[in-house]
Amino acid sequence: MKSNFRTNIRLTTNILLVIGTFAISSNIAPIAEVYHEKNLCIKYLKHQINRDKLIKRLKIIKQANPSSICESILKS
Repeated sequence: MKSNFRTNIRLTTNILLVIGTFAISSNIAPIAEVYHEKNLCIKYLKHQINRDKLIKRLKIIKQANPSSICESILKS
C-alpha cells in the first residue's frame, strides 16, 4: 500500500510539472512574436533585409509603408 501511494504522488507531480511547463510556454509565445517583429524592423532599418522580405514576414499589404509600420512597432 505504501509503495502505491508514493508512485501515485510521483505520477501526479510529473503530470503537474508537464501542465505547468505548457502553461508557461503558451504565455511566452506572444512575447517572442513581438520581439521577432522588432528584430525584423531593426534589420530592415539597417538595410540588412529588403522591403519584400519584411512585408512577407510581417504579413502586411504591399501598399503599406514599412518604415512607418516599423516605427510604430519599435515604439511599442
